[in-house]
Amino acid sequence: MKPTHTDQYLNFKSHHPLTHKRSVVHTLTYREQQYFTTVEDRKSELAHVHNALRANGYPEWALTPPPSSAKRPPSTNNNPRRPMLGLPNVSGLSEQLGRIYKSHNIHIYHKPANTLRSMVLHHKDKTPKEH
Repeated sequence: MKPTHTDQYLNFKSHHPLTHKRSVVHTLTYREQQYFTTVEDRKSELAHVHNALRANGYPEWALTPPPSSAKRPPSTNNNPRRPMLGLPNVSGLSEQLGRIYKSHNIHIYHKPANTLRSMVLHHKDKTPKEH
């Protein structure tokens, strides 16, 4: 690690989708599995990752990585793609909607909602219709 690294990761109490928070855990544990060869180094790195995540508000249940998508069988061309639906992230509600849509075989993804900044700040002037 670089001496300036602060172990600041996405805080668990932030208003981001749970999938983003789980991917932080997955990424850090994947790094531990891929780049450390000795058992002692792996244990040391995993302990460091868990301590850093606890400092960022992660509960114990969230410290295990989510199941890898590599374990799922690859989709065949015979299976039609699931419809996708983009929804704004609303803390507490988005995960429940995701489970409901998943039971109907609809994949949802989270996109940023309109913010005050996006409504007020416009980088380009609008071109008049006559031009």
